[in-house]
Amino acid sequence: MVFSNQDTNQKSLFGEKLKMPDLLNYLDNYNRPITADLNVADQMILTRLPFLPLQDIVAGNLDDEIALPQALKQLETQLANTSEHLLLPNDRILIQKLQTSFRYEKVSLSNFKIQSPENLDNQCAAITVRVAPHTKIIVFRGADGTTLGWQSDLQVLYEPNGERWQSFARNYLEKTMHANSDNFQIIGYSKGGSMAIYVASQIDAKNRIKQVINFDGPKVTSTDDLPETFKTRFQTYLPQLPFFGIGSAFTNAPKIVTSMATGIWQHDLYSWHLHDADPVILGQSQTTDDFLNHQLCPWIHKQTRANAQQFINTFWEILDDTQAVSVNDLLKHWQQVTKAYRKQSSTWDPVAQQMGKNTLQSAFQIIVSFTPF
Repeated sequence: MVFSNQDTNQKSLFGEKLKMPDLLNYLDNYNRPITADLNVADQMILTRLPFLPLQDIVAGNLDDEIALPQALKQLETQLANTSEHLLLPNDRILIQKLQTSFRYEKVSLSNFKIQSPENLDNQCAAITVRVAPHTKIIVFRGADGTTLGWQSDLQVLYEPNGERWQSFARNYLEKTMHANSDNFQIIGYSKGGSMAIYVASQIDAKNRIKQVINFDGPKVTSTDDLPETFKTRFQTYLPQLPFFGIGSAFTNAPKIVTSMATGIWQHDLYSWHLHDADPVILGQSQTTDDFLNHQLCPWIHKQTRANAQQFINTFWEILDDTQAVSVNDLLKHWQQVTKAYRKQSSTWDPVAQQMGKNTLQSAFQIIVSFTPF
């Protein structure tokens, strides 16, 4: 696994001079036994589990469960004896805290599966978490947690009908639900959130799916034809600079969360502010408009893979360079954004340049709508 400068960035964000992330502090301060009624902090923590190298510890089937503390003790021993696996610094702290957490003492894991572990473009994973006798949580993820993995996750924007990840998610959920009569929550982060929305909208036994939670993943699947009562079970959380969520017509208005990180690094859940067991919510707002939904998306899908990737990565780099933390920060530097766009798009054909210009205008209007929060 190639590890990018995300490791360095996270150390600077969460080093000794700054407080520990709220998500990790939550484990110290919230020690009541977990129940089927998960709070949002629990759901955020569970999204980290499929990113851990548990393939030699958690069985790839539903019959052989292992207690979460036991699995993580084995993992810590394994990590101490090998340098093969590179983890985010905060994930290492999470491994230590969950081993001794009274709240997670009776949580168990099973059915850990990874598709294409050596290929970021096709990589995805899932794990089943039992939190109560008749309640299981299915957690999806896309590529690994590096910046290269994050960029790979964004491929769902121009390859929304990716057969590999859709087939993986559908087969995983169908087999898991067929094996028992439990109720389920489906949770995902980044591309994993896209997978959660997709698979929940496709499955027949919708009455057994009690929640579908997406943490900062693009929505690439229509949910318009779903029963209205089922739509209420979908919820998306986005940071206040929602690069991954801009342009997505979410089933319900996303909840916008404050973050201590800058630019693209707000995608990291460890940077999100929590109050007790809940993210600090600025408000709720849709993150698309007619242009993004009905013109940009079809246009991107018609582009070559290389051109679509260049288009999206250009905006990634521009946002990353702003070092903005809040919406107001970004608006103050908007001239810098437009100047950087003109420079980076100077070699594009006129149609692509105009699409990019219109994208910036739409993004500006959406971001401005956050300022009353």
